[in-house]
Amino acid sequence: MSSTMKAAVYYGPRDLRVDSVPIPEVGQNDILLKVKYCGICGSDVHSYGTGLYINKGQIMGHEFSGEVVKVGKNVTNIRVGERGTGFYAGVCGTCYWCKNHQHTLCPELFKNSTGYGLPGAFAEYVKIPNALPGINYHQIPDEIDDVTAATIEPVSVSALTVDLCQPKQGDQVVVMGAGLIGNVVMQVFKASTASKVIVTEVSEKRLQAAIESGADIVINAARENVVERLKDLVGIGPYHFNEGAMADIVVDAAGAPSAVEQSFEIVRSGGTIAFVGLPENKAAIDTTKIVHKTPRIIGCLGGNFVKAISLLREGKVKTRPLVSHTFPLEHAQEAFETQMNPHKSVKVMIEY
Repeated sequence: MSSTMKAAVYYGPRDLRVDSVPIPEVGQNDILLKVKYCGICGSDVHSYGTGLYINKGQIMGHEFSGEVVKVGKNVTNIRVGERGTGFYAGVCGTCYWCKNHQHTLCPELFKNSTGYGLPGAFAEYVKIPNALPGINYHQIPDEIDDVTAATIEPVSVSALTVDLCQPKQGDQVVVMGAGLIGNVVMQVFKASTASKVIVTEVSEKRLQAAIESGADIVINAARENVVERLKDLVGIGPYHFNEGAMADIVVDAAGAPSAVEQSFEIVRSGGTIAFVGLPENKAAIDTTKIVHKTPRIIGCLGGNFVKAISLLREGKVKTRPLVSHTFPLEHAQEAFETQMNPHKSVKVMIEY
């Protein structure tokens, strides 16, 4: 094996260059994977476009599938040649949140994690430090192909989001945003007890993907009044001094300020609003709606890899049709530019 590899390196907003960099060194507790596919996450798009979350010189990428090519001598139950994926979270282990087993809230999380601080998978090889099967590394079952396997991480986020929403029998759900996360959140809800799942989105391409993925109803948010249409679809939700819609659960996977603002009108009083999208700009929130409607508001960070693998293996979630484009690593910047256009793409991947 050569000592160097090709990687897409971040130099600044909308400046991504394929360079030759050292292959990560593998310690006694680490593993090295040869990357097969890596998806472009919404957070990667924010980083690429604005510089959020990362510094110059970063190799992004945390949604990947690969093959194990090196295993540290202290690592057990992981073999060279097996297909795998994972995400190393570099928590400190000593802060208030770590001590209370709330590791995703550790302030150090993104300073030393795969694709954030540590080199990620927009490279020919990626390292998982302190590799632990079932924790930060997961073997890919034979039933899941390599492209689908590169969506395990975002499916894990979607699965956790739905679990946090605690859907009940007969719930009416609105998912705002139909990128991969929104589409998968919809599919996971459809596999649960929800009675109706409606998807809103500004991109016709993504709305079509939502229809093909099983959404009950879709709304083009660029052409229709979302709140008024939802009043017709899920019922009018009167509350103190006003009225909105009657959605039991609203998930914002759009990451747009307008979606954030609409979510408080769409949810019924006492319903649930879950935020998984990451807006680049601040939303204007009327807190009187929080006072008068008292919704349960949750932030969704982290994922459940084990459940994601189960959902994909059992066919309850299908992500392969959502992969709209693949690009070779040499065209990484073109891949990012394509992912930035919601009217052109759903999910874009780098292939090796």
